[in-house]
Amino acid sequence: MQQFGIVVKEIRSFLTSFGIVRLSSPFHLLILFGGLGVLFLEKVLYRTVSYSSYDTMNTLFNDIPLHLIAYYGFFVGIWLTLISQNVKYLSYGLWGYAFVVLFPFEGLGLAEIVRAAIYAVGGYYLFRYTATSHRASSTKSL
Repeated sequence: MQQFGIVVKEIRSFLTSFGIVRLSSPFHLLILFGGLGVLFLEKVLYRTVSYSSYDTMNTLFNDIPLHLIAYYGFFVGIWLTLISQNVKYLSYGLWGYAFVVLFPFEGLGLAEIVRAAIYAVGGYYLFRYTATSHRASSTKSL
């Protein structure tokens, strides 16, 4: 965990050298959980709306690329939350993404299971990192 703390500290110093990162870092949790919420909302809407509304859904999530904005916003939120002081919430975001990947819980293939397992295990190790004293030593430079 000490090596990971050193890596996070170096990533923090590198990413905060960019102005856009410093500008968007106060909104890191909104970006992380907002992207996750839109991805979940998309899956719920596709499961609940009637077939006559699929044109509207297609326009909303594909023509206006709301799905891509939420998808990449979630990953930007991961990086911004990793370099922030609120890194403890990142494990919940990763577990939430694993839930969204598996959400309908029907017709699961190997790709979905492996992707969800990667994010769940990553969330577990990040949760362990935030519970140790190594995290405290890596955030002293903030």
